[in-house]
Amino acid sequence: MVLGGDYDFIVFDRPFRFTAELYYKKLDRLIPYNLDNVRIIYYGENCAHGYAAGLDMKLFGEFVEGTQSWLTFSIMNTREKIGDQWLPRPSDQRFNLSLYFTDTFPRRDRWKMSLRGSLADGLPFGPARKGIESRVFRAPAYKRVDIGLSYKAIDGNTRPHYYGRTTFFKDIWIGVDCFNLLGINNVNSYYWITEISGAQYAIPNYLTGRQLNVRILVNLNN
Repeated sequence: MVLGGDYDFIVFDRPFRFTAELYYKKLDRLIPYNLDNVRIIYYGENCAHGYAAGLDMKLFGEFVEGTQSWLTFSIMNTREKIGDQWLPRPSDQRFNLSLYFTDTFPRRDRWKMSLRGSLADGLPFGPARKGIESRVFRAPAYKRVDIGLSYKAIDGNTRPHYYGRTTFFKDIWIGVDCFNLLGINNVNSYYWITEISGAQYAIPNYLTGRQLNVRILVNLNN
């Protein structure tokens, strides 16, 4: 079941849109599974049932005239029941906040800056080689900030036309991005180590840290 709506409005003579969707999905005859690092371990039988419910909201428009930016916020709860016990599903990410913002330099429309940010709740997990009933831990929240700078090296709209035809290139952009600007160590999964006494310890596996990226975007005229 999905209930959604859109609302268009004007702020400072610029168009904006707010969208929202509320959803609920009943999950029947589920096959429970557990995660051991990148390995998926299935129960092998349809022994559970559950649900997924949440709310997605998005605001997007021209925060800066002539550019597109957006802000999203989502909340979700998804659980499954095995026997008499309700447990979070492996995909139970309770909240997610994302931002994408673009800006241009004053009187320098060939230059463009972009800022991207994400904040998301961690996923549930438990000891390896045990049932999902032991999935009682939750990974740290995912946090990331990216920043980029782009320059329009060729603008076909400003170049002269020859024999009534436009130039071959519509535009060419050259950009530099810094991913994970703050160098945050986000956890991807856990590697479980078992000592001789049987005790288990979770060792985190981290995603890629700070990284630089160079890109070229070429748009051709039809």
